[in-house]
Amino acid sequence: MTGKMQTIELPWYETRIENCSYCGKMIARDYWADDDYPDDKFCEPECADVKRRALAKAK
Repeated sequence: MTGKMQTIELPWYETRIENCSYCGKMIARDYWADDDYPDDKFCEPECADVKRRALAKAK
């Protein structure tokens, strides 16, 4: 698993809500950007791991 924690930089008045690409949990400020899934935002590295395992089982 490779990736890094990223911070969503938004002005205080922005009302857009980001959600975890796997579990749907709301992401308030920091999210996990996984190198294997560059278009996804995860609430924590474990969600990326679960997605990785689920997709591996499906194959």
